[in-house]
Amino acid sequence: MKLKLVAAGSAAALILVPVAAAKSHHHGHHRGQHYAAKIRAHATDRGGVVSAAVTYLGLDRAAIVAKLRSGQSLAQIAVAQGKTADGLVQALLAPAKLKLDAAVAAGRLTAAQETAVLGRIQTALTNIVNHVATPKPERPVRVSPASILQPALSYLGLDFKAVVTQLRSGKTLAQIAVDQGKTAAGLVDAVVASVKAKLDAKVAAGRLSAAAESTFLGALQTNVTRLVNGA
Repeated sequence: MKLKLVAAGSAAALILVPVAAAKSHHHGHHRGQHYAAKIRAHATDRGGVVSAAVTYLGLDRAAIVAKLRSGQSLAQIAVAQGKTADGLVQALLAPAKLKLDAAVAAGRLTAAQETAVLGRIQTALTNIVNHVATPKPERPVRVSPASILQPALSYLGLDFKAVVTQLRSGKTLAQIAVDQGKTAAGLVDAVVASVKAKLDAKVAAGRLSAAAESTFLGALQTNVTRLVNGA
């Protein structure tokens, strides 16, 4: 009877050990898949892809964003920079591969799992790099009245009340400028230069295209010239 109990206990041990090992293996496999999924999500995040492309493309993020908004793909931008779409994909894939290599070395993933994950990441990155977005129509460029008045007053060396008083007397801004020892052309240039500095900052930040800025500044030059000359 005692031997039977020992045998039963041994049998139980033989049964329980493999079951425990199987559970541990399943849990480790699940954790490995979860870790790989996090790496995949991070590597294929579109915003992150654009930031990661900066080094390979040799352009800052704002310039890349502006080109993407104009309707170019990352692949087209790469070619214009003397690079290749495949080279960009590999450059974007490298950080994810490094992390996955480390996970395999640490036993968190198998080599087969890494290969499968890398394949999915590469496919996703290839699609992102070759994607061409439909250009969004730009909003009309607008500036505040203060953006016109402040540089004009600074150039003339007068305050708002003094300028209004002279305008009410029948003078034009051009005439006021001459009375102040300045020129009408200089007044126009001062206003346009001040507005251009603000718009340049928007272009640099990728919030405005260079083409839209140029078009607006051309119209601004015409309109301010008319305003200054009282036309």
